[in-house]
Amino acid sequence: MRLLTWNVNGLRSLIQYYPWCEHKSYQTLLETLDADIICFQETKITLERLEASLAIIPGYDAYFSFAKGKPAYSGVVTYVKTNSITPVAAEEGITGILNVDMKSSFDNNQSLSDTRIRSGMYGLTTNELLDLDSEGRCVILDFQMFVLFNLYCPHESSSERLPFKMNFYQILQARVEALLRAGRQVIILGDLNVTHKEIDHCDPQRSVREYELESFGDHPARKWFDGFVAPNGPMIDLFREFHPDEKGMYTCWNTLINARPANYGTRLDYILVSQGLVKWFKSCSVEQKVMGSDHCPVVGELYDEIEEDGHKDILKNEINLSMNISDEKLETLRLCAKYMQKFNGNQQTLKSFFSKPSTKEDNSETGNESDAIKTSHNNLSESKNADSSINNFEKQAAKQKLTISKSVKFKGRKRKQKPVISSNQPSLLSYFKQSTQTESSEDP
Repeated sequence: MRLLTWNVNGLRSLIQYYPWCEHKSYQTLLETLDADIICFQETKITLERLEASLAIIPGYDAYFSFAKGKPAYSGVVTYVKTNSITPVAAEEGITGILNVDMKSSFDNNQSLSDTRIRSGMYGLTTNELLDLDSEGRCVILDFQMFVLFNLYCPHESSSERLPFKMNFYQILQARVEALLRAGRQVIILGDLNVTHKEIDHCDPQRSVREYELESFGDHPARKWFDGFVAPNGPMIDLFREFHPDEKGMYTCWNTLINARPANYGTRLDYILVSQGLVKWFKSCSVEQKVMGSDHCPVVGELYDEIEEDGHKDILKNEINLSMNISDEKLETLRLCAKYMQKFNGNQQTLKSFFSKPSTKEDNSETGNESDAIKTSHNNLSESKNADSSINNFEKQAAKQKLTISKSVKFKGRKRKQKPVISSNQPSLLSYFKQSTQTESSEDP
């Protein structure tokens, strides 16, 4: 089984680039990437402009999160190969606040809902929690064998955004640690918008100067990440597990200066796994030859079977536990695109499924917000002063308050549109040639 994460910097525009432009098919795109779980970030589409060609792809189920009220901004989607693995539960958002009215049909999934963050925890109000989940930055899927997070963590484009970014990290860590305490295993895929060590940055001293740091590791985001991954934290950086000393393995490049041909980049995209899952992985790779974005994919591959203490465990048996769940129960996964009202049962007119797709990212204001965010505002409007001592988890969390270093300075960067990549290479890996693309959101 293969897991893939990729910041595509615009999902609809991705098939304008070589080699995807040769097919103009999202099904071909997913099949070529050849992964069982595909996590895309920066989809830059809205619910209103979501088309069937992206939402209903033969052989895959799609789980989207959209930025609310911000067109052509952020957004994530997780595509799951239906004949390989099926989730038993799905959530939108990092806090869980968008899902408070959702009840799981699975007793063994209770730990997922138990980790949701409530008003008052970590010093955050209901509105602040809703703000964290208003930008379409997280989809969580429970596969029973593990809980999988697809993340697009915030970029600190200004000093005002650093507290938002750090709050996002803090809530992520709280949910992950709560799941681990409940005996669950966790996988995180995505653009975490942080470079961990100097080996992950093409010019670490420039970063030190720009942010006026004493040392590279002094930035708050790096300090957080260093405490979240081994040896200091519970999560394993899978790429460094297999390639601890390999240099130049960057996943993002600044296209303003055409930095990719010289590999002048940063490593912002990760696969993190909890300790109990490391034994299942046989490789993790950075696919720098894959073009179409200012980022490249990161891929993790699992063994089909492992032997431990004389006992053989077969991956297919582990992941297919959820495949035996009835369709009636699976329909509770309302986050799945095929159950959205606009696509449910294909009851829309066929004409709407064949409308001409736009070649540009959505630049119009969004209309109505998604049902999930509406429900959240309605259900939570009276809970801003909710008791933060519901259980021990909340008591512990309510005592914690985030403090941000004021010594860090920022330099905002603007994005530019991607030029089209030329297409003159034959084989699959050689499909992807170096080119200039949109400017990367280069975080520390």
